[in-house]
Amino acid sequence: MVPLMQTPSSRSTSRLALTSALTVAVLGGCASFPPATFPANPTPGAAPAAAVPAPAAQRPGAAAALENSARAAPPAEQAALQLQAARAWLQAGRTGEARRVLGGITRPLTPAEQIDRQVLEADLDMAGGQSQRAWQKISAIPEPAGTPVAAQYYDSRMRIALAAGRPVEGVRAEISAERLATEDAQRSQLRRELLSQLRQARERGVKLEPEASQDPVVRGWLDLGAIAGNGTGSSISSTADAARWRALYPAHPADELLAAALPAPLATTSRLRKVALLLPLTGAAGGYAATIRSGFDYAWQQLPADSRPQVQLYDTGTLTVADALHQAGADGSDFIVGPLTRQEVELAAAAAPAVPMLALNFLSPGQAAPAGMDQFALSPEDEAREIARRMLAAGQKRGVALVPTGDWGTRVLTAFTQELLAGGGTVLAQATYDPAGHDFGAPIRALLGTDQSLARRQRLQNVLGQRFEFEPRARADVEFVFAPGQAASARLLRPQLRFQYAGNAPVYATSDAYAAEAGVANQDLDGLIIPAMPWIVPNSGAATAVRTAVQNQAGDSTAWQSGLYAFGYDACQLALAIAAAGRNAPQVHVAGLTGSLSLGVDGRVRREPAWARISRGGEPQLLEAVPTTNGGE
Repeated sequence: MVPLMQTPSSRSTSRLALTSALTVAVLGGCASFPPATFPANPTPGAAPAAAVPAPAAQRPGAAAALENSARAAPPAEQAALQLQAARAWLQAGRTGEARRVLGGITRPLTPAEQIDRQVLEADLDMAGGQSQRAWQKISAIPEPAGTPVAAQYYDSRMRIALAAGRPVEGVRAEISAERLATEDAQRSQLRRELLSQLRQARERGVKLEPEASQDPVVRGWLDLGAIAGNGTGSSISSTADAARWRALYPAHPADELLAAALPAPLATTSRLRKVALLLPLTGAAGGYAATIRSGFDYAWQQLPADSRPQVQLYDTGTLTVADALHQAGADGSDFIVGPLTRQEVELAAAAAPAVPMLALNFLSPGQAAPAGMDQFALSPEDEAREIARRMLAAGQKRGVALVPTGDWGTRVLTAFTQELLAGGGTVLAQATYDPAGHDFGAPIRALLGTDQSLARRQRLQNVLGQRFEFEPRARADVEFVFAPGQAASARLLRPQLRFQYAGNAPVYATSDAYAAEAGVANQDLDGLIIPAMPWIVPNSGAATAVRTAVQNQAGDSTAWQSGLYAFGYDACQLALAIAAAGRNAPQVHVAGLTGSLSLGVDGRVRREPAWARISRGGEPQLLEAVPTTNGGE
């Protein structure tokens, strides 16, 4: 029977339940923080509800909806909704909004809500790159066993501990979280997340040493985190490692992850017998193609000799793409890697190859890939979007953009601007420069407003009839400078930006700005922040080990230093991973030399880069994955 009327109390409860349900439907977790949860009835003691992943673009709207619900809620329910809204803003990457909402809580909090607030404050410090301060805060919170916020506390404690270089504490937090789980699926998810966080910590240079603990469960996790390979498709894993680990840690909770963490080489390549590699070795792109081929060959050589698939090379500089595909099929290839250029990839898509293909470029926007075609590229547009997301997470929302003239600059600026605006940022001014030139002073002065400052000086000198010492000032509202470009231009542009009083605003560029083979000339890029390949960044985990091995074999050659070498290496790794996973996209993850690689359901490989700042000596220095909030980073 449907009631004709509702009491004020029932209307309030229904409104909160509806708002929370709608918010759960559009807000979800991210890689750096535990997912926000929204109880249907936010009263003390209520158990958290599960969060449902959602597109990042919808998260700010969901957070704002929670804020609106808090304003309309009865006083006794406002604080709970404000805490939920603060976490929702954090999940949306809007740390400033999260802090604002926390600062607006004026009503007394219950003990559980007070702990929730303290955990949020620690998470916000970690979001600002202050991992040590975050650890100090969360380690000072008494463990809230038996409270609704316990699961959130342990999840945050795990992530913060690992970010702060305390892997033993991170593992202990996950073990505590498992005790709260009521289903096997929950425990499995916690274990997968811990292993992922351990591997990320290892990539950042955190030492995972089993001897740091006497607890066999903790030791087992640290040992596995230290040796885990690239997941499905890794060719650098070992059956012997798996056997050793299992013997040392019998009945360990991580045993269920062992097959994915240390896949057997034979299992990795058993689905591939013959791979066709399509590259334009003859012609204008021949030098690039040769470097990619070298990287691919090196990765292939790391496979056990008795399990390597045969690789047949087809030169698309002399063969048409259609002829190369036809010949590869006639030769019995069961996987195709390539072709390379966008035009070639579009021709391959039109031909609709009969065997799986990993194209080495992206199709043009709006062009659908045929069934069986995946796409992998070093896309400057994707890097521009990553840069915008990092700026937003760092609270750097207002800035200027200086890009080279031409199609490349237009595409990069468009991708950057779209992502920045979608996250609430603003491009205060934009300008272009001629990449063939050497003096970029005019567009820089126009961009930073120093030309107006100089004009004021000239007017004063004309009025007073005398010259005087004067230092022009750039506009004060610039929180970032986005200045992508190719390496030669970037080495000229960066010093001129500094000379033109760009101040302490961080300067970002795509990875094209850094050429490892340029050596000491890269010192002109001092302070530049780039989304870097692990391949070029010292102390970046497994990539550094591969780089050292390649360098020892290379002799006087420097071609291997190029990012294209890493691209070729990762193309081999991805081909193996895709084949081993049966093209099941969610199972394809490779900790590559170009970044952390995963396959989307649309067949496009997503690349999450490392982050680096170029030092005064021209060397890229690894930055934390989570950016800082101050202007200078």
